[in-house]
Amino acid sequence: MSDLNHIFLNGNNSSLPYSTYGGGKFHHKDGRDRTAHGRGIKSSFSSAVSEFTDGNEEYEFVYIEFESALNFELAFDSFEDAAGNYRLASCKAEFSTDSDGNQQIVYKIAVYLNKKAVSNFLNKVEKYLTEETITGKPKNQNLIANIENIRAATLESFWQEPEVDFPSSNVSVWWEVWFSGANKETVVETLNTLTTDTVLTNSRLLVFPENIVGLIKATPEELGERLLYVDNLAEIRKPIETADFFTNLDKDWEGDFINDLRDRINNQIEMNNVSVCLLDSGVNRLNPLLVDLISERNLDSVNPTWTNSDSYRQGHGTPMAGLIIYGDLIAPLSSSTPINVSNNIESIKIVDRTANDPDLYGQITLEAIAIGEIMNPKNKRVVCLAVTSPDNKYLGRPSSWSAAVDQKMFGSIEDRNNNTVILVSSGNLSFVDRLNYPISNDDLSIEDPAQAFNAITVGAYTNKDRLDVVTYPGAQLLAQRGQMSPCNTTSISWNKKWPKKPDIVFEGGNDGIFNSGILDEESLKLLSTGVGGIGRSWLSTMADTSAATALASKFAAELYQKYPSYLPETIRALIIHSADWNGIMLNNRDINSFSSEEKSKLLARVGYGIPNLSKAKYSAENSLSIIAERTLKPFKFEDSRVKTNVFHLFDLPWPTDILSDLAELDVKLIVTLSYFIEPNPGNKRYASDQSYKSHGLRFKMIDKNESQGAFQARVSKAIKDEQDDYVAEGSENWILGSQVRDKGSIHKDIWVGAAADLALRNKIAVYPVGGWWKNRKKLNRYDSSVRYSLITSIETNEADIDIYNNVLNQITVSIPIDI
Repeated sequence: MSDLNHIFLNGNNSSLPYSTYGGGKFHHKDGRDRTAHGRGIKSSFSSAVSEFTDGNEEYEFVYIEFESALNFELAFDSFEDAAGNYRLASCKAEFSTDSDGNQQIVYKIAVYLNKKAVSNFLNKVEKYLTEETITGKPKNQNLIANIENIRAATLESFWQEPEVDFPSSNVSVWWEVWFSGANKETVVETLNTLTTDTVLTNSRLLVFPENIVGLIKATPEELGERLLYVDNLAEIRKPIETADFFTNLDKDWEGDFINDLRDRINNQIEMNNVSVCLLDSGVNRLNPLLVDLISERNLDSVNPTWTNSDSYRQGHGTPMAGLIIYGDLIAPLSSSTPINVSNNIESIKIVDRTANDPDLYGQITLEAIAIGEIMNPKNKRVVCLAVTSPDNKYLGRPSSWSAAVDQKMFGSIEDRNNNTVILVSSGNLSFVDRLNYPISNDDLSIEDPAQAFNAITVGAYTNKDRLDVVTYPGAQLLAQRGQMSPCNTTSISWNKKWPKKPDIVFEGGNDGIFNSGILDEESLKLLSTGVGGIGRSWLSTMADTSAATALASKFAAELYQKYPSYLPETIRALIIHSADWNGIMLNNRDINSFSSEEKSKLLARVGYGIPNLSKAKYSAENSLSIIAERTLKPFKFEDSRVKTNVFHLFDLPWPTDILSDLAELDVKLIVTLSYFIEPNPGNKRYASDQSYKSHGLRFKMIDKNESQGAFQARVSKAIKDEQDDYVAEGSENWILGSQVRDKGSIHKDIWVGAAADLALRNKIAVYPVGGWWKNRKKLNRYDSSVRYSLITSIETNEADIDIYNNVLNQITVSIPIDI
């Protein structure tokens, strides 16, 4: 577990674009011995030139790396001249922290110097040593004084990805190479000279006003041997890979990429018993990236007269399958490392060119899942449903289709669902509606059956932000990086009594706007497997909430593989429990400053945010999750009426002593309660969710200064009535609060505060609320029991504490206490 700590060291290392700092006085490092420093600079510069050129006096140019003194800037402007004799190629800042916790900074720049500039620099150093200005200061002091080290530039000198390790020397990878200038023909010629049997280049270039960007695949050694000796090198980055790079490849190149990936696949499908049941338009498994991974026996259709292949001309089920297996194909195709494939796909075709009767989609969905269960009867199952009905806007109200989904997730009283989690896409805005992003997203409802209480509804956000503004001058992104995707529907327009949807968001691509219309650009989409065929590619782009749902299904299946014995309620809870909002979703505000309405709208747009697979799968020594799976009988029949029955009180095995020692240090508590309701699709009284759902569950937490008796009384009137001297004591201070979180059948909230306070908040109650099991006495459901999963997590950034083993050692008795 210690290897899985998530410690974020902010400001540890970052890159800075080339810029000057105006308005302030330039500060020099004081106390230097002018003569010693100048001679040292002269010597190290000459040595760096000699090393870069291997002592060859006939060189034309060199790249030299200059490093600043600690916490001092270099005179960046002084490393440029209008004639182009020397040029600041790249600039970066490296941050560190000293023993007292103070941030330290060092600047490193890579500079191009031709032979004339080398001589010129040495001349400036000589003047620094021997001449003064009219104010009595050394000439060229700004240029020379703050230089600490000089060395021959290497390929790593141009690396501009501080969060990404520089590739290892023996691994061939794709590099995004930035060339200075805007002469495309020069760069094309450069790339042609770099190409060999092992060094690959691509002819497609991205042109910016001051740079041209190309892609080169090579090892660092191969790239360095060639690239360091072209005179227009500016920067090297990890490619911001976009799907259009691969979809614009010619057939030979595409085949090379596909064959390379196939050679790196590590097929682990038979090592687990988890399936992804894809309910879609069929799959063309003959795609070379699918043929070895999807069994012919795993293809079927709800209609025996249909074929099992993808019925959409551009493909829908086929790229869905690719995303479920590989995720966005950009990363696997761009890498050279082995790819583990573990997701077993069952493709059940539920749509063909002739649309199904919408009234039958609920039954069709159940039949399709049953087909998958017959295919692999021993498997756990993640159902991926990205087919929705855009014509029926139920505004959160249940439909026959959403009720069928809820019923499948619940099971029956006699045979509860032990094996299946269903994920449903939230549905998409039309391109016309996206023009009014994000206002139209708030106006347009999530589509049927994504309002299902028990399903995980998947919406879309985007990190896709690469637009070719040369081809589309003046084009702009609709959504900025990290925002809700333009395709995303919401539940803003729903009545407040219905669940907030979506539950989570995954990458769904972006759109641009160009000449007052939507720019449907491939670079803003995900890359996946295509349907192929004569003249058609085996690679295809995909986007919108369908793509997001495929990625979510991949996530859920990998989590299920890790914990196949967990209840479906727990798998759903872990996915949502692991999710969080990014700063852009919060408008770079503290969520504590949000009003209740703002918090509610946040959930209605992006749910609980973006899930994190590592958090969903693992605890760490300093951040742990406690999972409880329990059964509760919420109601009883007494005195000729149905009453609530019991609640569970959890005495959590808190690391009390450690939390107390951390005192005022902020820690985070996350609580998620997950259960499945039994729907009542025959009940037409949908004025209230109480008429549709069988029951509800809620949770409360004890306050730091609240006695256990007072807490129990605050939870239960039955206990309060027994206490003559009861005085309300507790407050809980959740970030969302009960009015926002207590919708649907999953409830999550966050508490942030002093560790010493949390040490005293070690009791949580889970209690029932009404539903049709209570209100519809004649249906005789009041003796039924319900399952639920409760997850509590403590997160702290203190790396050297071990709360995990402290809690583990305490778990010796059953947690829940019935009252």
